[in-house]
Amino acid sequence: MSRSLPPLPQLRSFEAAARLLSFKQAAEDLHVTPSAVSHAVQALEDYLGVKLFHRIAKGKRQDKALRLSDAGKALLPSLTRSFDEIEKAVVSVMAQGAADILTVATAPIFAKSWLMPRLHRFVSAYPDVNIRVNSTLNPTESLSGQFDVGLMYGRGVWPGLVCEMLFPETMVPVCSPTLIQQAAPLTCPQDLAGHTLIHSEARLTSWSMWLENAGVEGINPAKGLHFNRATLAIAAAINGLGVALEGKTAVLDELQSGELIIPFEAPVMPDQQDGYYLAYPEGRGDIEKVVLFRKWVQEEAAMQN
Repeated sequence: MSRSLPPLPQLRSFEAAARLLSFKQAAEDLHVTPSAVSHAVQALEDYLGVKLFHRIAKGKRQDKALRLSDAGKALLPSLTRSFDEIEKAVVSVMAQGAADILTVATAPIFAKSWLMPRLHRFVSAYPDVNIRVNSTLNPTESLSGQFDVGLMYGRGVWPGLVCEMLFPETMVPVCSPTLIQQAAPLTCPQDLAGHTLIHSEARLTSWSMWLENAGVEGINPAKGLHFNRATLAIAAAINGLGVALEGKTAVLDELQSGELIIPFEAPVMPDQQDGYYLAYPEGRGDIEKVVLFRKWVQEEAAMQN
């Protein structure tokens, strides 16, 4: 059945004018003109067949003093409650819309090299899940706030978070292809003695650990250029400043484009626990949007492995 109701703008104009006892103030509240409020109230009175206000002229003032009629007094409380309920419902739906967004925290370099080239497949598979990717240099701090999941580099031990390893990070030496055209050879780990080492302090595997694992002696592992961000170390290698020790995942784009190369077969670190993890706060693993993203990320990681 259709509802027998007057137009909503008329009801809103009356409710505001009756609540404030002023057409002028009601107009400001509704962001319309006082004339529009007056005409809307007049139209509502015509629709109902009753007077809702007693208008009392006050000299030359354009805004007449208003006093509610008995009909107006009867109508106002119900309208006010109804508009309050509508407002609560609208606010609730807006909040629900924000809750439907899946917020993913990850480091910029991983977002660029791994997540972005794959994210279109998640969007296609789950078009109803809205995604917000927050690039952060410290996902562990971000996840203590309003974040649902993180794609994080480390060893998988973060208090308050459930961690699932996606894949280990293979550390490899990388350099510009122009570097191998120089006089000093670069065909095996021992040849690093003739080149500048580029250090990324954000990495858990250092040149010292890598050289020891490779059985290389006679190289000072602390020498060279030091950077606090992997992106800076990668940029230094691209510009021919030396050889960087980087995660293979982090330099996928540069290896594919030819900006960087792996100059020789690199020995693998034994029992490596460094890698990329999917992490989420305890108690959030069963939320549907998190379940869907976890499943998708694990499938993508399995294809890589």
